[in-house]
Amino acid sequence: MNWINALSQLSQSNQAFVIVTILSVEGSAPRDAQTKMIVDNTTIHDTIGGGNLEYQAITKSRELLLLDQSVLHRETFSLGKDLTQCCGGKVELLFEVFPVCDFTVVVLGAGHVGKALVAILSELNCRVHWVDSRPSQFPQDSEFWAHNTNVQKIIMEYPDKTIESCPANSYYLIVTHSHETDFEFCEAILSRHDSVFCGLIGSKSKAAKFRNRLSRKKFTQEEINQLTSPVGLADIPGKAPMAVAVSISAQLLQLNHQRRNRQLPNTLS
Repeated sequence: MNWINALSQLSQSNQAFVIVTILSVEGSAPRDAQTKMIVDNTTIHDTIGGGNLEYQAITKSRELLLLDQSVLHRETFSLGKDLTQCCGGKVELLFEVFPVCDFTVVVLGAGHVGKALVAILSELNCRVHWVDSRPSQFPQDSEFWAHNTNVQKIIMEYPDKTIESCPANSYYLIVTHSHETDFEFCEAILSRHDSVFCGLIGSKSKAAKFRNRLSRKKFTQEEINQLTSPVGLADIPGKAPMAVAVSISAQLLQLNHQRRNRQLPNTLS
């Protein structure tokens, strides 16, 4: 498999990998500058020329994968002196490490706000599960899906079944065209007890009505408190879809940053 196809497949399946790129070549070398290959934990895709150089690149890539974090690493190899290859030149490699992504956002709704949200989230280091019951609401351009490999389209049949299939520790954004569907999603998400965030679009009066309905459905106050509505940062104004999407995305980034900081080990002694 060539590296471009591998990049798409590994991104879509959320597997860790390293892109190895030949940055520069001095003298004789097996491949030219800008040649790439991809290394994951079990397989290599494409080649930077084989031989000891490629073996060392694979070994270094898998060492970097063990760090489980995004890394940019540059290293120069002397093919003759260091690697005993006949070429005899020098090659500088760039290692770009893409770890498994633990920032999963489930966008429930493909209307105006949903589209604006995905336009932003598709450019961030997160996994996006984009859900709607209406196939025609999703972009029909194949180039969109080829470019936005971190976005997965899900055609919904039943809200509760859709939520059951979502990954644990997800961030949920409820922005559908139907208040009743919004409420069904709220029920399903709060019943799972494993969401990082559950945000509901709408006014303060809508939020109050939903909380009253959840209380009548015997949800505890602790469970109801997991619902954030209206969703978005209050100090970012605007009602246009993109303004709302910016406000919500900023809130998610802020929360995810805080979550990551809590998970970092304390190295001070």
